Amino acid sequence: MRALALLTVGWLAACSGSAGDAQKPGMNAEARLRVTEAAEAAGDRDLAIAMYGQAAIDVPSDLIVQRRSAEGLARNGRLEEAAALLQHRLSEGGRRPELLVTLGSIQVLAGKPAQAQATFSEVLAMRPDDLRALVNKGVALDLDRRHGEAQALYRRALELSPRDPVISNDLALSLMLSGHVEEAQRTLLPYRDDVTLPSRIRINLGIVEAAGGNPAEAERLLAGTVSAADLSLLTRAIEAGRATP
Repeated sequence: MRALALLTVGWLAACSGSAGDAQKPGMNAEARLRVTEAAEAAGDRDLAIAMYGQAAIDVPSDLIVQRRSAEGLARNGRLEEAAALLQHRLSEGGRRPELLVTLGSIQVLAGKPAQAQATFSEVLAMRPDDLRALVNKGVALDLDRRHGEAQALYRRALELSPRDPVISNDLALSLMLSGHVEEAQRTLLPYRDDVTLPSRIRINLGIVEAAGGNPAEAERLLAGTVSAADLSLLTRAIEAGRATP
């Protein structure tokens, strides 16, 4: 389970004020969301959850409020509520691609890749070059072990956004899981010495090198962020996954 959690992390974006301020009648939607995010950052999850839900109710026509409220609910473990919020708004206000992309991402997190694929396909029918839909549909396909289809989407996304480290990272993971470890290493090679990389991508670089039989480079890249025991466990899990049809 720890290995699976590490791999999932590899795939899957400062406020002021007090909670009481959110009830002031003159406070606009943006200010309410900032107060809500401040409550979340302070660790008051119950208050944040309630406030995200209320923000969505208060401004039903504001797509940004709906999206950020749903994302806030999802961050705090309320995936079903977040999906229901978006589905309700989509049924009332039309099939807006901005909300559909967020819904699909939440469906991925909720372990519903087939639903997510359908949602992202709907977005791509309207906006064929939507980067988020292309990449996140690829993630959903990878979760269904449809790696070839996923890789085609990642490559299309890279045509639109060349040398994007996040998209390259997702492509490399997909290649590794489908047994193309050397190609995965080549995909991430341009980023190996980039000190500005997000930690999750650097971790994946190390994982790919470990899977490719290069433990010394894996240890250098991971630099203590993943223990030797966890790395060994994860490598075995990847190998087992490749062996399973």
